[in-house]
Amino acid sequence: MAILRANDRISYKKVKALLSVNDVRLANEKEVLKHSGYPVGGVPPFNNVRRALLDSQVLKKTIAIVGGGDVNKLVELRTKDIVDVVKPIIADLTG
Repeated sequence: MAILRANDRISYKKVKALLSVNDVRLANEKEVLKHSGYPVGGVPPFNNVRRALLDSQVLKKTIAIVGGGDVNKLVELRTKDIVDVVKPIIADLTG
């Protein structure tokens, strides 16, 4: 799972280098539901995914608006709480 600002695009090249893998891709809708327990568009940062990546740009704000478990719900959280609970790998993921 990667957490980044809504207007940013993930850099597959940077993610591959960070994780030392040959390929990465976005999960399809069924995979997102299966692995996170939530539908695309509603995935909160606190979910069933074991490893999370967080783009360092997210830390520039103290508050984050995130998926609330449903495509029609959002939740306001302190960015610090996301980091404390999820314990993501923090890196430059956009490009």
